[in-house]
Amino acid sequence: MDVNATKIGQIIFVLTIVVVFFTLKFAKGKTTNLPLIGFYAILLNVIFAPAGWIYCWYWSTKPQLPKK
Repeated sequence: MDVNATKIGQIIFVLTIVVVFFTLKFAKGKTTNLPLIGFYAILLNVIFAPAGWIYCWYWSTKPQLPKK
């Protein structure tokens, strides 16, 4: 079986971008520190991808912050 590390790296990179985009989209209006959420999402997706998916799900289910 021929394993191409470049293709695997590209797939991981694209999945990371997609999951980080959705995490930030879901977290908008639910946090006061959006750049930190993006950093954590990138870190989790690069180190252990399923943790990044769970983090994205967490922000999708979290309620909105109350309006001032």
